[in-house]
Amino acid sequence: MQPPLVSDLVIRAAKTIRGRDRPPAIMVHGIMPRSGTVYLGQLLRLHPEIHAYPHQLWELPALMQSPRVMGLAKGFLLEYKPNLGRMAEGDFLPLFGASLLAYLYEDSPPSSRLLVKSPSVQYITHFYSMFPHEYLVLLVRDGRDVVHSTLRTWPKLTFLQACLRWRRSADAVLSAKDAFQGSREDQYFFARFEEAISDPSKFVRALCRHSGLDADRFPFDQIDSIKVIGSSKLTIPGETVEWRWLPKPKGFQPTGHWQKWPSTRKLMFKAVAGRQLMDLGYGDNLDW
Repeated sequence: MQPPLVSDLVIRAAKTIRGRDRPPAIMVHGIMPRSGTVYLGQLLRLHPEIHAYPHQLWELPALMQSPRVMGLAKGFLLEYKPNLGRMAEGDFLPLFGASLLAYLYEDSPPSSRLLVKSPSVQYITHFYSMFPHEYLVLLVRDGRDVVHSTLRTWPKLTFLQACLRWRRSADAVLSAKDAFQGSREDQYFFARFEEAISDPSKFVRALCRHSGLDADRFPFDQIDSIKVIGSSKLTIPGETVEWRWLPKPKGFQPTGHWQKWPSTRKLMFKAVAGRQLMDLGYGDNLDW
């Protein structure tokens, strides 16, 4: 999906609306629910420069509104037909995004970096049309673990449905990487949940270096104190997901549970989403 056309004039106006002196917000988009956005948010918000989830907006599904915002623009222009052609098709997107950010920034310290998240990559190629001045963290996770966790969280879904959801989301991520190639590489960070879990200190240093956060100010000694919520690994009787904040158990390992799948499930995942799994860097072949 190609990004909508946005005029340079509106991009400049959007910077004024959001605040010209405000540093780029850090906006995390996970490949789909169960991809680790909550954990990553808890990790990043330890940084003293971060102002996380202003006004208690724990998720910010702004990009999902792209078609509605563009529909509003079309209706606006059609109300007085001589206005047609005076604005680009996507010009309402950065105006909407900048206004939303101005609201989020209202009660935050002037030098802070906003942190918001969404477990969705729907319309992710529209990100810089809506948020041309912000910083994107594009979070992916092994599709096999996402499917496994999805089924434990929402058992009414079928295995095929979960696989198809991850495949569609993976295709969106791959399209975004192609769209941002060369032009936005300093404005986004491609993050893997597995790296944030296995070596969070190394992960944080890399993200800080790329996003402009001061790594020397990060409290690395507090990483182990991060609590867990909504993990499909931590359940209460009846195998339902526990949605209370819990201390992270010793040896907590939220990856690799798909390895216990029967061969039929492995074969189905390979058939449905094996190519996308490899394209996102999770192995060079399907010999697993």
